Amino acid sequence: MSKNLALEKVGRARLVYTLMKSGWKVGEAYDDGYDILAHHPVKDRTVFIELKTMDITNRTSAGHLTAPITKTEQVNCTHIVIYVEPEGLFFIARKAEILTSKGNVFAALNKKRQMCKPRAGSRSFARFKNAWNELLN
Repeated sequence: MSKNLALEKVGRARLVYTLMKSGWKVGEAYDDGYDILAHHPVKDRTVFIELKTMDITNRTSAGHLTAPITKTEQVNCTHIVIYVEPEGLFFIARKAEILTSKGNVFAALNKKRQMCKPRAGSRSFARFKNAWNELLN
């Protein structure tokens, strides 16, 4: 198993566990353009989540946190969740809020590999740290 595949499995398990603790009913999706199907029975809300996992320690000092979102994912998911190690951070956003014109998600890192505060109007996912309420929007 590759390091990236292991990280994806960890991120998926932590996301599902976190959602279930909050009352969501969760299922995995395969080849549907999203990874997680979640329904909140009390709020009567269903979301289609694309999960991207990243490891800051795998980035160079000049690198940023970026991930491509395929055309199928762009069409079919409603929300994008980014799971970042080694801190175990979650960033939750509606896809329209963070997708760049090139179909990526990103957050800038400084030379110490710390996430930069996003500029006003930026599509950086950094402003959506632990924004679990985004799933209800």
